[in-house]
Amino acid sequence: MRMLYSMNKVTIACIAGAICAPFAHAQLCDHPISGCEVEYLQPVDALMTDFVCDRDIPGAALAISVDGVVVYERSYGWSDEQRSISLEPDALMRIASVSKPITAAAIRELIDDGLLSLDSHAFDLGQPGGGVLPIDPFPSLGDARLGEVTIDHLLQHRGGWDRDAVGDLTYREVIIADAMGIKSPPGRSNTLRYILGQPLQADPGAEYHYSNIGYLTLGLIVEHLSGQPLIEFVYERVLGPLGVEESEHMAGRTFAADQNPREPHYHSPSGATNVYEPDGDSVPWAYGGWDHEARVGQGGQITTTRTLLAFLNERYISGPFIGAPLPHDLNPGYRRNHTGSLSGTESLARQRGDGISYAVIFNERSSTSPNHASSIRTALDALFDSDGIDWPDSPIETCQSPYDLNGDGALNFFDFSVLISMFGDGCTQCDDCPADFNEDCVINFFDVSIMLTAYLDKHG
Repeated sequence: MRMLYSMNKVTIACIAGAICAPFAHAQLCDHPISGCEVEYLQPVDALMTDFVCDRDIPGAALAISVDGVVVYERSYGWSDEQRSISLEPDALMRIASVSKPITAAAIRELIDDGLLSLDSHAFDLGQPGGGVLPIDPFPSLGDARLGEVTIDHLLQHRGGWDRDAVGDLTYREVIIADAMGIKSPPGRSNTLRYILGQPLQADPGAEYHYSNIGYLTLGLIVEHLSGQPLIEFVYERVLGPLGVEESEHMAGRTFAADQNPREPHYHSPSGATNVYEPDGDSVPWAYGGWDHEARVGQGGQITTTRTLLAFLNERYISGPFIGAPLPHDLNPGYRRNHTGSLSGTESLARQRGDGISYAVIFNERSSTSPNHASSIRTALDALFDSDGIDWPDSPIETCQSPYDLNGDGALNFFDFSVLISMFGDGCTQCDDCPADFNEDCVINFFDVSIMLTAYLDKHG
């Protein structure tokens, strides 16, 4: 199941004999569809358009691979708050807790390097034998059992913290800053110092309780042992070797003004305390309701659905081996997934032993039950189990916008510059002039007008 990852981030793998419409946009319930239309996967188009229309989801992106080959990559709906700019298939989006298996993979790399083991104590608290991460609890050690927490406990959500009993301590930025007498938000290290000053709710290893604290800690451990920011280490050791470009996976940012230009608007309700200005005006939850940068290890990463496929085809997405290399002889009945949810986003990364993997990201979080991620998993699995799709054997061709004249995978200013530089060029045969959009055998302002119309249709 090796990933055949295209170095052109926007070109989309199609199939021999398929009908490929470059960046086709259809209008269904006013939600545009972007990406390469593949004839044999029209049932997926129908399912997804019905899904986003029925739930009025602003935007969604889906990518599918079969035996490691990307066969589908499309997006549905809108990128902006006003619903005027279509969401692109290569959008970088917040994946929330789907960041966790990627952090786990980084830890597995450090284990392979011999820098720690699953049984290593996570915290160096002065206990016999010491631990991996030197940290000073605030105001003092809150529970002697913290010295017993291991790397495996953190990976498996068995560190002894129970957010159902005491709340998620990683979201107490303002309280922590006030307690420590520092400016909010306190950041990762101070947050962990405060947490280590609190009691555990269970013996380490004894009980499973989903824990953001564990992956906050694991992210800090990666940085401590590698001497690199987590995202840099992930690129060098986890995603880069799969052919993923550095621009395709990043650390997310809290505020819209700091977002990557390829990120969409995250639709979320207002009324949150701005953790950067607690005494100021309230903000939408997705833009200041938490310190997004501080969640890089547990839920702060942004990526594309195609990048998630690269990971899904090489690493366990969840379970006891989360982040470890994935064998290529899985039982056909094997199925695992990881989901993520923050105000403004939901994500799903799904592995199946029959060779089908898929990733879905939404730019809103559902307010109903079952949520978007759970519902789309049920629907897509049912479709794939129905034998209603004749899956291909191999990818053959790519589908690329005819207006992408400089081959960078996007229609932008540089393509207009290339087109203008070709003005006056004659064509002995119109078929030999890829920029002769109106087929009059000459490159002129009529072709600029056609390309401008395409640009405005795409970007608003």
